[in-house]
Amino acid sequence: MGISVGRLIAGGMLLENTPLEDYTKEFGLWVKREDLSCPNPGPHFSKTRGVYARIKSRPEKIIGALDTYHSQAGHAVARACQVLGKQCINYYPEYKYEPGPRKPQLRAKALGARLVGLPAGRSAILFHQAKNLCEAESGYMMPNALKLEESIAETAKEVPSQPFQCVIIPASSGTIAAGVIRGLYRRKLVPKLFIIHLGYSRSHEAVLEYLESASGIAGVNIELVDEGYAYKDQARKGEIPLWPCNTYYDLKAFRWWMSNRDDYGYNQVLFWNIG
Repeated sequence: MGISVGRLIAGGMLLENTPLEDYTKEFGLWVKREDLSCPNPGPHFSKTRGVYARIKSRPEKIIGALDTYHSQAGHAVARACQVLGKQCINYYPEYKYEPGPRKPQLRAKALGARLVGLPAGRSAILFHQAKNLCEAESGYMMPNALKLEESIAETAKEVPSQPFQCVIIPASSGTIAAGVIRGLYRRKLVPKLFIIHLGYSRSHEAVLEYLESASGIAGVNIELVDEGYAYKDQARKGEIPLWPCNTYYDLKAFRWWMSNRDDYGYNQVLFWNIG
């Protein structure tokens, strides 16, 4: 059941007020459908909100973005550049065992992006290389992992007005999670628990520090869930949701919940489907 679907904004790129759907009978969840935040030609994930806002605010006509193995950054930047009349350069890692662009880069190219392959390596090193190349063309390089204040601010606006006891948020960088936390605190609809499911293992201390600094909220009751996934791992087999789930993030969190829901006594649970 969808509730109060909003309107298209940003030149038709973004959907404001995405649906909140009731799947409590099937899965014990209400689902915030942020995978619908950026309609076709996509990408269908909610960091696009901040991507559009950042690019719109920049004077540069060339905008660079770095993709990682399964990143949608280049796709998002390409779509925003298409709408705003700018040129996207999509830098991406080329692997010896899988040379050439992958589907996300081809989608970016279809939207007008110029593709630049770089020898695969550590993300921080690739970003430094891409940034130098982009700035040599007088362009602006989008932050690595799209850690954007605008994504946090725009996500905060999307929190629902009904209260929940528990909120489950899949996490890569944690930027969207920071926005959800900020938005619910500002609305004074703080749940008893935020469950942040990590799409891949990394320092728990660093994630918690980032969530606090990015959201601007201290003392949040957060449970980090780390199932030991590596960055390139897809979700393990399990139940099938009734809405699209990103196999690297949302689907992992959903399947974890379905295997562990009986350990929690909450009957009003929000699942933030990032896309």
